[in-house]
Amino acid sequence: MDNKKQGVDRREFLSGVAMAAGAAGAASLMGAAPRSAQAASAPAAGSAAAVPLKDVAGKVAFITGGSSGIGLGQAHVFHEAGMKVVIGYIRDDQVGPALDGFKTGKDRVHAIKVNVIDRAAMKAAADEIEAKFGKIHLLSNNAGIGPLTALLGTEPKDFDQTIAVNLTGVYNGIHEFVPRIRKHGEGGHVVTTSSMSGILPTEGGGAGAYTASKFAVTGMMEILRSELDAQKINIGASVYCPGLVATNIFELEKNVSAAFDEKGKAGPADAEANTARIRQIIGAGMDPLEAARIVLAGIRNNDLFILSHPEFGPGLQERMDALMASVPATTAPAARLAQEQVTMHNSLYIRERDKLRARRRGA
Repeated sequence: MDNKKQGVDRREFLSGVAMAAGAAGAASLMGAAPRSAQAASAPAAGSAAAVPLKDVAGKVAFITGGSSGIGLGQAHVFHEAGMKVVIGYIRDDQVGPALDGFKTGKDRVHAIKVNVIDRAAMKAAADEIEAKFGKIHLLSNNAGIGPLTALLGTEPKDFDQTIAVNLTGVYNGIHEFVPRIRKHGEGGHVVTTSSMSGILPTEGGGAGAYTASKFAVTGMMEILRSELDAQKINIGASVYCPGLVATNIFELEKNVSAAFDEKGKAGPADAEANTARIRQIIGAGMDPLEAARIVLAGIRNNDLFILSHPEFGPGLQERMDALMASVPATTAPAARLAQEQVTMHNSLYIRERDKLRARRRGA
């Protein structure tokens, strides 16, 4: 999650498997031909072995929301691995301290002020990166905001802003950077920071717009990975779903004001109490450098799901159990099955499962 919304006593109820049906359903809308049930459940040969960005040294990475928290942790870890790193930032008060944190190899670090919701600005940023460092190999869609308001209490403007940054901003990155990575043909990767809230809603609710946006981002990365694999494009795709990480995402007013040029924006009436509580909760979070090392390992392995917090495992299983218990105990008619084969399975999940099981056996 980048931040784990309110709920010190968090209970885990998964929310990621539903993405499989959504991603597969989208595939059917693209006109994919029906396939047999046996073929649908069989992994595509060779796809799981593709690791487009195993060697990162000398490659170029662009990180949105890179001036603090998870993004800045990635900047340091990628830089330590020998990459040229471009920090995308929105808050002027953060960029100086962020750059000062790099004590060596400063010639491999660059910062660009860019608002991910501004498509023209994202294009300009891509142009500037290529002019500065050359070919871009890694896009980290990390920028995000984390309002804590329950869905029933979320104002339309706040909902729209959250979707704009957390979801449309990710699309804008993919739209602008993936064609550039694809064009140079050297291989690359796209990783997007979602959240455990992108596969597991908070017990009792809360942070409704944030959760909705992160669920959507998880699905976006799954379908992107399906498309890249199907077209045999030499670009990997991962979604990072963290639990608590020590970030400043609770500084909602400052983050939103910077993104939407709102001066003196007033938060909700309970904003001060919420911020104090979140500061306390976030204090128990994972160090951003530790999180970033897990992300880099996931990139090098081309893992679809990058999960860093083992404590969420039981909750994920609970949601899976609830989903499977919801499947009707009936038989679908043959005519419908003939049209639904392409949406009933996605071999991506089989490949990922088998790859990870083999890795654990070899560990």
